[in-house]
Amino acid sequence: MAELTRLCGYLPLAIGMVARQLHHHPAWTAAGRAAELASARDRLELMATENLSVAAAFNLSYADLTGQQQRLFRRLGLHPGADIEAHAAALDGTGLAAARHGLEALYDQYLIAEPAQGRYRLHDLIREHARALAGRLDPDSDRDQATERLLDYYQHTAARADALIARQARPASADGAIWAAGLGLEDREQALAWARAERASLLACLDHATAAGQHARVIALTAGLASLLRRDGPWVEAIARHTTAIQAARQLGDRLGQAGALTDLGDVRRLAGDYPGAVEALEQAMAIYRDLGDRLGQANALNKLGGIRWATGDYLAAADAQEQTLRICQDLGDRLGQATALSDLGIVRLATGDYPGAAGAQEEALSIYRDLGSRLGQANALHYLGVARRLTGDDQGAAEELEQALAIYRDLGDRDGEAATLNELGTLYRVGGDLAQAERCHQQALDLARAIASSSNEANALAGLGRCALAAGHATRAEGLLRQALEIFQRTGAAEAPALLAELAALNGPPHHDGDGAADDG
Repeated sequence: MAELTRLCGYLPLAIGMVARQLHHHPAWTAAGRAAELASARDRLELMATENLSVAAAFNLSYADLTGQQQRLFRRLGLHPGADIEAHAAALDGTGLAAARHGLEALYDQYLIAEPAQGRYRLHDLIREHARALAGRLDPDSDRDQATERLLDYYQHTAARADALIARQARPASADGAIWAAGLGLEDREQALAWARAERASLLACLDHATAAGQHARVIALTAGLASLLRRDGPWVEAIARHTTAIQAARQLGDRLGQAGALTDLGDVRRLAGDYPGAVEALEQAMAIYRDLGDRLGQANALNKLGGIRWATGDYLAAADAQEQTLRICQDLGDRLGQATALSDLGIVRLATGDYPGAAGAQEEALSIYRDLGSRLGQANALHYLGVARRLTGDDQGAAEELEQALAIYRDLGDRDGEAATLNELGTLYRVGGDLAQAERCHQQALDLARAIASSSNEANALAGLGRCALAAGHATRAEGLLRQALEIFQRTGAAEAPALLAELAALNGPPHHDGDGAADDG
């Protein structure tokens, strides 16, 4: 019965129709009818009894619309996703005001719902009906052109949004200025809000393009989604999407598109803890960028390779990669790239014990990020400034900067950054003796990390909880948590593994000294 209700789109009219059919045919079973509806090419044809049908009921509302509104309704049925807003509806060929008026008319006739202000949704069955009407009444060329306009809109606006959200400029990025002018995407916050609201529609359009074999559109739409997928995950899905984009680029012989997709794939694999896979993808991207003479692409790939070298403990190679990135970005006048390289160079200096140098790099990066209005960049720089303050004994300064970073991450909805900062605050509280607060921070970080499949933050949270348990005198629980963290660090090849292994060995040796070692740096 639950499946029948779902197949009826939760519409009382359709549910009642199917219920009357089952009542009228005692030999039919609910399971059998559900199977028939699930496999039917046109569910509406099956939802009819005597002279009544769900389609006929929909047509009563449809008949009350003007010709332009009827055309809009048919166009909405062609949308690959479930939700639509007025800018996308305006691609029917009307102006924005007319599109909004038309959507309101459809809402008044109960043909669409409004789950959020300015966003509209068709029930599954009503979408099927709209699509069927379009198939009967509109020429193939009209339907194809309407769909292409919609896909163009999402492709170019996503490119504009990604350019505002990304940590780095993208080589030869698509120009979304035409569409952005209509949407008013002027800063990172607006772009991120739009991308999150349109995520389901963007993915539906990407699926449509993939199924249709539109390789160039698959590459462009995936690139437009890259920063959103990087921020919000899940990274397993992001990896699959970028892999498909790489295949599409190879099919087209688009080497620049292939390099961009490989760079995005490497970045997400790094975040997911697959360091060997990330290096492989990024080195392939580097080779293509060098062949093409694309220095911005080389800088992006080098920066991400440097992040992996740092994560796996090769600090000399990490510093070299970030210094090369910084020089290229300075030559190109790319200030966002400079700030990113400086911040990442500061992270490497932290790992090598150069705390003043680390703080200096982060302060320089923070200044550029503030000039550029990049709040995510500011949060990243403040996070690692807080780490540097803690490691030099300035606990108050560390707490202030980490709390500032945490507030920005939360405001931006950046769960990866939030988890990392919570882990760092947990370490700060534990070293300061507030075990209860430290445990709360690490537990929150663990929940966030698992939600987005962040291996590094999950391992750091487990290690932090283990150290809290050890400090509280719960050696058995501490060992279990630390071993879970060690397994993740060893599996990913993370630099923290040797220090944590030594920490575990000490549990069975001399009394544990709960100091401030490198393994706490997270």
